[in-house]
Amino acid sequence: MTRSSLLLCHSWHVALLLALPIYGCASDGASITDTSEVDPLVLAENGLIAANGLSTYNGLNTFNGLNSNNGLNTYNGLSTYNGLNSNNGLMTYASGRTLVRYVVECALPPGRTLIKKDQNGVDYPFPGSIGLAPGWSDGTCDTACQEKVTACLMSLTNSVGRHVAVELVSAAAGLTAIGSNGDDVEYPNQEGAVFGNLFVSPPKMFTCTGTESPKAEQVKRYCIDGTPCDLFTKVGSCATACTTTCTVGPGGKQVCSAKSCKDPSGKIWANPITVFLHNKMEANNFDGQSGITTAGLSANGMITSVDNGDWVQMNDVQFGTVAGAVKSVLATLATPGGAPAGNNVVDVRVDSPGGKLLGSIPVRATPTGNTFVVQSAAINTDGLTGRRPVFFSFRGGSNMANISYFELK
Repeated sequence: MTRSSLLLCHSWHVALLLALPIYGCASDGASITDTSEVDPLVLAENGLIAANGLSTYNGLNTFNGLNSNNGLNTYNGLSTYNGLNSNNGLMTYASGRTLVRYVVECALPPGRTLIKKDQNGVDYPFPGSIGLAPGWSDGTCDTACQEKVTACLMSLTNSVGRHVAVELVSAAAGLTAIGSNGDDVEYPNQEGAVFGNLFVSPPKMFTCTGTESPKAEQVKRYCIDGTPCDLFTKVGSCATACTTTCTVGPGGKQVCSAKSCKDPSGKIWANPITVFLHNKMEANNFDGQSGITTAGLSANGMITSVDNGDWVQMNDVQFGTVAGAVKSVLATLATPGGAPAGNNVVDVRVDSPGGKLLGSIPVRATPTGNTFVVQSAAINTDGLTGRRPVFFSFRGGSNMANISYFELK
């Protein structure tokens, strides 16, 4: 298996009213550069923000395909004038260029960069990452190519625009650049699979529900099975809609990914991608807060310089069906200046900032404010099941910690 990696750290409005008539293959100053080969990873940070639920004219919509009126064309290579036009469509505005970036990251392999000009002659570099359609740089993107890029873009779509790390896995014969081996330790939760074709009109976009899809709301992932996103057609469980292949992850758990999937009409799609989630909640993906400042949102997702009395609220935290099953809380944090001042503590409460205390994490010193260490404590969740809001409250001094993740397990 080839392992690949993608780190996408910008949220954006997906404005797609695409396509272009074919005039030939004249160059418009575009180029493809090759650099040293980098092993791709299957980890991605999704941030495709859904404008109006990605179901209207302002988003990845059901009325127009990617191969329509906005300067992107599958009949020609991305590096050609007609494959990606510099003078109209996506290259002429910021959010359009962001979409181009995601398309190129999905299509081209690491080490290859597409450089395109906008309507003013300004060069923009777009590096490849996953390499699902490398031939599209100079040639056509056929149906299989379109389906692969579609699945990649769909897997990175989040209707609330939050940045959430996900793992992409696929047992499809044409998606060996991703592969069917997954990490069941860091990414144990199967959210679901995505498949379809965004390049036809109307676009075809389908999702099926994974075995741990309820964990998506806890980590602020929506669209594959989330009610706030009505763009994708949901076809039921992946167990019934798809044929799957299972491998054993490093933690001994089966990692099952779709090999092919069926839509409601009975059509078989041969290039699905299965998405896996971790249990960790990115600290800046809070639903409420008091006294919190944020820094480097797209780069590292942390909250910084928390002080005594500050708190963050995380909604939809999963306590499962068995009361008391959640036994511990973890925070990935660093202490500015090396040592915490006084007895600094992270209290974990349920339902409100002053609600039932589940447990407390003593904050231990880290070597620097950028050295993040997982710190943990036991918690008592007797009587708690289902989804509940959890509050992480901070007691102690000022500027006591920078925090990147919270996790209950």
